[in-house]
Parts: sequence; C-alpha cells; structure tokens
Amino acid sequence: MNTQRTAAADKSSWIKGDRIAFFLIILVAMAYKSNDALSNPQFWAEDATVFFKEQFGTSLPQFFAPYAGYLHFVPRLVAWVASWAPVAKAPLIYNASAILLTTVAIVVTCRRMKPFVPVWIVALSFLAVPTSGEILGTITNAQWFLQFALAALCLTPFQPARGWMVWWRPLAVLLISLTGPFSIVLALITAGMLATAYLSRRIKVDPFNGALGEFATTRDWTALAALSIGAIVQAAIVMTEAPVKAESQQSLFTLLKITFGELVPVHAFGSTFLTATAWILLFSFIFGTLIFSKKIEGRSRFIVLGFSAFAAAEAFAPVRLRDFAPLYHFMLADRYFYLIKVVLWWAVWLSMTGLSRRSRWNATVATTALLCLVAVTNQQFLRRPAFVEFDWRSHAQKLEAPGSHTVPLNPQGWGVLIESKPAKIEHDR
Repeated sequence: MNTQRTAAADKSSWIKGDRIAFFLIILVAMAYKSNDALSNPQFWAEDATVFFKEQFGTSLPQFFAPYAGYLHFVPRLVAWVASWAPVAKAPLIYNASAILLTTVAIVVTCRRMKPFVPVWIVALSFLAVPTSGEILGTITNAQWFLQFALAALCLTPFQPARGWMVWWRPLAVLLISLTGPFSIVLALITAGMLATAYLSRRIKVDPFNGALGEFATTRDWTALAALSIGAIVQAAIVMTEAPVKAESQQSLFTLLKITFGELVPVHAFGSTFLTATAWILLFSFIFGTLIFSKKIEGRSRFIVLGFSAFAAAEAFAPVRLRDFAPLYHFMLADRYFYLIKVVLWWAVWLSMTGLSRRSRWNATVATTALLCLVAVTNQQFLRRPAFVEFDWRSHAQKLEAPGSHTVPLNPQGWGVLIESKPAKIEHDR
C-alpha cells in the first residue's frame, strides 16, 4: 500500500511539474513574440491614451468607465494596480501583465480543450499563426486572448473544483466577461447551443452521438451565470454608449462571401492563394465533416463547432458594421480575425481524424506540418515589431511637475496629453 501511495504521489508531482513546465514554455514564447515589451517597455496606444491617462492622478479604480462603447475591466484593474508603483514603472507593469494574462489564457484554453484537441495543436495554433503584432504585449489587446479562456470555461464540460477554484472560476469568467463585448456573442452562442440541445432531446435526433442531448447536463452553471451577468452588463453599456455605425449596404450573402472567401484567408494565411468560391467550398467541407461525420467523437465535434460559431460571428461583425475595405490589408484590424485563425486549425485537425485507422496521429502530423508551413512563409508576422524608443523615464519625471505634458507613444504617430495636478499642501493651523 505504501508503494502505491508513493507511486501516486510521484505521478501527482510529475503532473504538477509538467504543468509548470508547460506554463513556463508558453510564458517564454509569448515574451519572445512580444519582442522588447519587457526589455524596452513603452506604452502602446490606448494603454496610455485611455487606461493610464484616466487612472493617473486618482486613487479610485476606473473599472466601470466605458471606452469604445464597452467595459474593459481587466485593463482597468492593471492600470489601478500599476498606479501604486512609481510612474516610471508603469509601461513595464502594463506589458508584463499583458504577457502574463495572455499566457494564462492560452494555458487555460489548452487544458480545457485537451480531451478534444491535442494540447500540442492548440498551443501551436496560438504561436504559429501570423498576426499584425498589435495584440501582443499590451493590456489594451489582452482581451483577444482572454476570450479564448472565457469560451473554453463556458463551452467545455463541467470539471469538479476544490478549494479556491470553486469561487475563482466563476469570478474569472465574470471579470473577462466585463472586459470585452465578445461576452455578448458568446452568451448568445451558448444559449443557441442549449436550445438546440433541448430540441434534440425532444425530437430524439442527435448528430453528435449523444453529445448534443447531454450538453445542458454537463454545463458549469456557475460559469454560465457569471457569463450571463457580464453579457447583460456589457449589452447595456453597448446600447447606451457605443457610437452609431452605419451597416453595409451589401447583401448578406455578399458580405458572407467577402468575409469567409476573401478576408479570413488573408488574415489566416497572410495572403490568399485560392478564389473566394474555392475557400468557401474548402471551409464548407471542413465544417460539414464536423457536423455529419459519425467517425469523429461527437463531443469534440460539437465543442469545436461552438468555438467556430463564436469565431465566425466575431469575424463577421466588423464587416457588417463598418467600412470593410481596410480589412483587406493584413496589418489593419487583424485582431478581429485572431479567434477564427486559431480555431480554424482545431477544426482542420479534428476533420482529419476520421480519415484512417491511425487518424489522430496522421491528423496531428499533417496539421503540425501545415501550421509550420504557414509560420515559415509568414516569419515577419510571428513577432510584434520593436517599439520606437521615446524615453519614457524622462517623460515620467516631467509628469511629477504640475501642468500639461504631451507624451509620444507607440505606434509611431500616437501621443497623449496628460494633465498633472499640483500636490496638495497641508498647512499647520
């Protein structure tokens, strides 16, 4: 019996050590992809123009101050915590927090998706896809990684928790839900999946080998409750604060063709090498396989399809609600396509697993090879470009004096005007 306990303890220790090693690998990789965010910390765009500026000079957190029509709770939290430290350290705290948050989001997503898609494929899909770099190492854009963790916690089956995780998991879901408008989309997607599951049980038709019918019974309802609260709050803010944007005059079919036949390939692969019709047929084949193939495990298909619906809605939204002409340029608004370009590779891997007896192994090899090919052909888009040096420390010293101070920012051409108030002097009476 002692031998069994020792073996179990060794196994538990190994698993814990393995998780720590995996976390450190992702952390180093994200720090590398963020280039000089830690070695030459500078402010990036809204990191300074919104979060630093609005927190500067006040001790109260600005958690519920909307920007761009919705709440950014987590960046506001980082800005508030950073305000406790010297001003000169603010960019380093912001950037380090962003890298840590993105690492946690990736690790959580990998762990929750492990029963359905190999950890190696999930992790590589984050690290190898090309990006414009704007989402790396900045708290403004950490939300584009946090949304993965939010979806993973809400779409994957309930996992029993003990100790602090019992309350930490729904709290994390709530905070992320209050950090971006994607919580509204995810709540609608989840509600649709629950409604479909209910209908499946009523008509006794389940194309996912029973996974659809049991979807409601395997939910983490505390997480879904937290998601619902966050989505309702964000929806209220969006309806009252978001600027009115004219919808495109193109037909729905045309917009769908533009989104998934033209824009998604450009952002997912760095360029497009097929016609729009060919891309739509290819994507239809991949996702049609996930819907109808009985050879592929049903729960995996259903969860990846849930992620895919979430990603597709996010990619389609800017095309529907704004001028989409700039979206043809890879460097512009690439953040809207990060979710779909990552999830696409999960769907590719899963769709290959029903092709042969050694399907999982072959799918992993083939997907890894394709991801590496995309990475090699887009090497210039694997890391964020280096910051322009604006000597933040000298500007931080100037902020100690009362008056108006103009601070240049990255990306080049950005700047912010910050008002420093004189310190209050208390006179003896």
